[in-house]
Amino acid sequence: MVRAVYARGLGFGDLTMSHGLIARHVDDPLSAAVLIATDGRVDRAALGIAVKDFPGVAVLDHDQAGEVQAEVQQSNAEVNYLAMGLVLAFTAIAVVNTLAMSTADRSREFALLRLVSTTRRQVLRMLRLEALTVVLVGAVLGTAIALATLTAFSLGMTGAAAPRLDPAGYALIVALAAALALLATALPARLALRVRPSEAIG
Repeated sequence: MVRAVYARGLGFGDLTMSHGLIARHVDDPLSAAVLIATDGRVDRAALGIAVKDFPGVAVLDHDQAGEVQAEVQQSNAEVNYLAMGLVLAFTAIAVVNTLAMSTADRSREFALLRLVSTTRRQVLRMLRLEALTVVLVGAVLGTAIALATLTAFSLGMTGAAAPRLDPAGYALIVALAAALALLATALPARLALRVRPSEAIG
């Protein structure tokens, strides 16, 4: 029997069903926690005695339960940060490799620019502007996609289209992306420009 319906459960299901009904359909029917409301006549010591024969079961008050939940959430957050860091690292490696290879493949283009009186400084400045343009376009598109996704999620979960944005973290990510793009472009370009234009076209 359905006991309640959540309009926005903030992570809970839309339906709440009895434990007995759910237990028959899951691999592990044990509950992680049980909330007990007392009328004041039962104290924690009596509850502790009642569950002492069950390993891993402890009686906690409201504050202690909150601390345990906070520790679990912190552990989960650390795992998520580690996974996200690995994803960002692999993404950065892929982007740097792509930029470096595409820049190195343009050695003939750089040689032609040099032959029409373009200086090395001008070529490097052109590449810096290209890299910053790519970073700007990527930041705008990535921000728009993230805001659309997070706004829809926030609207569905809380009823308010107000996703949280950390300006310092956002600026750090954009600055790191710009630094990687400039580094991955400048180093291969400097190596390509060391070759004489006639030999590069050769």
